[in-house]
Amino acid sequence: MSEAGRRLPVVVIGAGPCGLAAAVALGRAGLDAIVIEKDSVVSSIARYPTYMTFFSTAEKIAIGGVPFPVAGAKPTRQEALAYYRRVVVEHALTVRQYELVDRVVPEDDWFVVHSKPRGLEPIERRAQAVVFATGYFGTPNRLGVPGEGLPHVTHFFHEGHEAFQRTALVVGGGNSAVETSLDLCRAGAKVTMVHFGPTFDKNIKPWVLPDFEARVAAGEIAVRWHARVKAIEPDSVLLNTARGEERVGAQHVYLMTGYTPRPELLDSLGIRVDAATGVPAHDPSTMETPRRGVFIAGVLASGLDANKIFIENGRDHGELIARALTDAATRMA
Repeated sequence: MSEAGRRLPVVVIGAGPCGLAAAVALGRAGLDAIVIEKDSVVSSIARYPTYMTFFSTAEKIAIGGVPFPVAGAKPTRQEALAYYRRVVVEHALTVRQYELVDRVVPEDDWFVVHSKPRGLEPIERRAQAVVFATGYFGTPNRLGVPGEGLPHVTHFFHEGHEAFQRTALVVGGGNSAVETSLDLCRAGAKVTMVHFGPTFDKNIKPWVLPDFEARVAAGEIAVRWHARVKAIEPDSVLLNTARGEERVGAQHVYLMTGYTPRPELLDSLGIRVDAATGVPAHDPSTMETPRRGVFIAGVLASGLDANKIFIENGRDHGELIARALTDAATRMA
């Protein structure tokens, strides 16, 4: 392929909003960039529930100076997908979708980025710098229980329609679990929510709780606190509860247990990831890691605390990276 072996100034790994924002900032600084994405552009948003509305307002998740018009007070999933596609087009970003980066190898003052497009031969690209903007959503937290790989079990939720008049079990106690349970209930599913703790996680959206609690009180949603999944079976789930084992009917199982960043590529470059926080070693003022020329952007910088960095603050990382690279080039000139 024509790009194989090219010396591109910067490779951005990940085409989420923060990766795209980094590519825009690099371009504005006069640095060519190519974005490599293992799925589609903003694939994390594509995985959101079909009818989801963002918590943030449009101006807080806009990037690249591109206006973000919305029909309501806050953008919907569909509006966000259309918006970020527009950003790619308006800024003429070079994005390679469905291409998996499997390793990054230092070579003198450069980096060799090894990737494989879907169904095609591997590619090597040489880059002056590499920006890791890989996000969370490709690596869900797994329970590690028997039956987790069955076809009716998923770590993602799109819409409740698929479980109409069927039994559904939701695992988790955060916003995703609560909103999944509500959407399933509205679609006519018989829902049970299971959480190992005594109550919801601390960051539940306050406007969601009244609807959920009202449906629990009405018997429309069942809740099992202090309960853990022991095994998943084709039409039920075996729980360990404070009262002993319990089997709950479940033709659909939604594991809303969150996600964890996978730092393997950073590990291979000798970049330390803090065991307690999951945050890769980096300078917050530049987003550069101890390995010169390797940067992180977006939620990867929040480590295990997924609520620390969102689009609205991660979108600024690209400006820091672009400034660091241009400053370095100026010093070397």
